Amino acid sequence: MTTLATAATAATVEFRSLRRAFGTTVALDGLDLTVRPGELLALLGPSGCGKTTALRMLAGFEHPDSGEVLVDGEDITRVPAHRRDAGMVFQSYSLFPHLSALDNVAFGLRMRKVGTAERRTRAGELLDLVGLGDKGGRFPHQLSGGQQQRVALARALALRPRVLLLDEPLSALDAKVRLSLREEIRRLQLELGITTVFVTHDQEEALSMADRVAVMRAGRLEQCAEPAELYGRPATAFVAEFVGTMNRIPGTLDGDTVSVLGQRLPVDGEAPGPGAVDVLVRPEAVRVSADEEGDGRVGATAFLGAATRVTVRLADGAEIKADLPTHEAGALVSGARVSVSLPDRPVLVAARPS
Repeated sequence: MTTLATAATAATVEFRSLRRAFGTTVALDGLDLTVRPGELLALLGPSGCGKTTALRMLAGFEHPDSGEVLVDGEDITRVPAHRRDAGMVFQSYSLFPHLSALDNVAFGLRMRKVGTAERRTRAGELLDLVGLGDKGGRFPHQLSGGQQQRVALARALALRPRVLLLDEPLSALDAKVRLSLREEIRRLQLELGITTVFVTHDQEEALSMADRVAVMRAGRLEQCAEPAELYGRPATAFVAEFVGTMNRIPGTLDGDTVSVLGQRLPVDGEAPGPGAVDVLVRPEAVRVSADEEGDGRVGATAFLGAATRVTVRLADGAEIKADLPTHEAGALVSGARVSVSLPDRPVLVAARPS
């Protein structure tokens, strides 16, 4: 581990006012974002939001129409990809089929004229680091998908880059392997202290792996925050609904308060004009209790382990999902009348779809 620990000092990465259009399609629309030294930052968003374009600009595979990319204060916007001191892992592995795992890891070192003995030693150390020390002589077709991706990760780290770039590296793997490998990537990232930018459309991956998550939409940054803050205090309705499950409950907005489910609650953040709105509430915040005079009826239930998701249909046709402790949900049989309420705290509201 001593040799590997001599990786370059963790870098600060800055995207400044990045703009990029492909014809009439705007991929990035003034992106401003800073990645702190040694952190793992996830770029999260739907397809076409600009997250991969931003990563490719950091890698040097794309260039902005305007704006800058900086690493430790140095403008690298026009620096060629091969001179950027960044390691990249793709979702497709991109291993050389005619090279062994060891030679794949050592390939970049070979291109940099590192001596045979040193590059084989360093490649062996990296294979040990990713748990493949005994697989160095195997070719890619002799390795599983998860093992191939570990080799790709080791290869990206071989040159001791200042920044590690991960472009949806787990999307081609099955669920069990994905879980194992994301834990392994996080362990390695923390162990090496390397600044890492990770692109994904999978919110569970982003929330479980990242120090901070940057949610993007239509080329713009909606919010960048630690996972708990992003989930618990989303800055916009888009973030609230994109990250985790969210109820839309009909309400009426009047000033800085909203009437919903017979309650009047303060509004958190920006709100549309007065009138009919939707109140955004997480299922775990919804309270459900048996009530013969209640306005709702229990519908479907879904066992989630310690919690059970109960769907309640209100008299006006609205459906609300509530995550209740399983031992409480067991008493709420299908068709039972219930009342639904919300905690007395600020809520997000959004314009009701027309």
